[in-house]
Amino acid sequence: MSVNLEFVAKVGKWPPERKDEVLAALKAWAFEDEQFDPREVIVDILGGGPKNPIVRMEAYTTGPIIISGFGSWSASAEEGLRRRIAAAGGEDVSLSFNFPDEE
Repeated sequence: MSVNLEFVAKVGKWPPERKDEVLAALKAWAFEDEQFDPREVIVDILGGGPKNPIVRMEAYTTGPIIISGFGSWSASAEEGLRRRIAAAGGEDVSLSFNFPDEE
C-alpha cells in the first residue's frame, strides 16, 4: 500500500569527536540507502539556541512524499537508520511519521 507521509529521523546523542561521522551516516541513510532527493529531505544539526536548546541531528521531509509498501518499508528504514547511526557512534535514534491525509 502506498501512503502520503512526512517523517523526521532524529539522532539525540553522539560523542563530540564523532559529530561529522554521525552526520555523514544520517545523510548516507537518507540519500544512499533510502534514495531520497535532497529537495525532499533536509539533513541538519538543529537546536542549541535559547528558544530551542536541545541539540539534535534530523533528517526531515520538506513536504509530504509518497512511500510504496509502507508496512515493510517503515520497519526496514528504521532498522537501517539505527544500524548506520550506531556504527558511526550515535544513539537515541527515532523515526516518526505524520500522515497529512489523515488530519
